[in-house]
Amino acid sequence: MDLRIDSSGSFPLAIVSGELTDTDAGELTEALHDLVAGERAKLAIDLAGLQSLNSSGLSALIGLVTRARLGDGQVILIAPTPFVAGVLSATRLDTWFDICATLDDATRLLGES
Repeated sequence: MDLRIDSSGSFPLAIVSGELTDTDAGELTEALHDLVAGERAKLAIDLAGLQSLNSSGLSALIGLVTRARLGDGQVILIAPTPFVAGVLSATRLDTWFDICATLDDATRLLGES
């Protein structure tokens, strides 16, 4: 997994690429936890470069979103690849996560919250 964090906008943008598996899930959680731990935290996670994920990777994303929501915050997933979108759909988590097709869409949604 490759992770870059862009903090230049009105909210942090985490750009995740490669594979999100057992060994990477903890790294992702550790890197992004502080960004979602505050009150009304906002975070966008760009998944356009994420080729695959397993249950550990999915669990890490669920944990980050849950943590943000506990503080009345929001995490948005942006542009999941077809594989990742398929996993989200098969697990019915596509209705639980906030998912946007583009960064512009995510910016609008985060601006409204």
